[in-house]
Amino acid sequence: MKLIKVMIVDDEAIVRSGLHTCMDWNSSGFEVTVLKENGMAGLEYLKANPVDLIITDIKMPGMDGLEFIRQVRKAGYQAKFLILSGYDDFAYAQKALRYGAADYILKPIKEEELMNSLLRIRNEYFPEIQSSLIITPEKYSKTIKQILAYVDMNIDRPELSLKMIADDILFMSGSYISKLFLKETGYKFSTFLTIKRMEKAMLLIQANRDATVYEIAEQTGFGNNPQYFSTVFKKYYGKSPTELKL
Repeated sequence: MKLIKVMIVDDEAIVRSGLHTCMDWNSSGFEVTVLKENGMAGLEYLKANPVDLIITDIKMPGMDGLEFIRQVRKAGYQAKFLILSGYDDFAYAQKALRYGAADYILKPIKEEELMNSLLRIRNEYFPEIQSSLIITPEKYSKTIKQILAYVDMNIDRPELSLKMIADDILFMSGSYISKLFLKETGYKFSTFLTIKRMEKAMLLIQANRDATVYEIAEQTGFGNNPQYFSTVFKKYYGKSPTELKL
């Protein structure tokens, strides 16, 4: 599967590392290929290593994010930009958008906001990229196999969560199960469950064009909230369930 190549540029090492490790990039169609400490280092890397998306801080010593965007565009590189901005730098972020940045998010960065922004960029600029689950049960422990089987049988339950499985089914520590699931599968459980539900929703649409959004929402664990289901579906696939059914 082709992945969107990502460069992360930030003068703070802890931010670079945090962005790199805070989520499962590959499952959403992205691949972090390099971390750079400033715009100059980023420009040097781009000379021989093209990337598709650059995530950069707006304020950095030597060359700020706005100048970095200008230099990248001047050199003819076509990478998209996602800007990181503090509240005090909001005006800079707006200016970055005028310079052609695809989106911006405010610090401190929350995983959910980062994921939503990445999905918007993926769906708008890289529609050919679709993430899909890569699961190899034969390699997993008995505990993880139990979790996967339980999800398959109960994916329509809105209350389904790793905590519920840990507490009510496995009678094990939720923290331990969470770390084990990530270690063995490479996915955070919440990410895994979202992708699983979206893939099932797509199969249901393809199998029955007459199925209502309400019915699909119920069958994929969104209960009686078809509006929220449609919002998540559109973020994931770039089109609403209704648009796909037309």
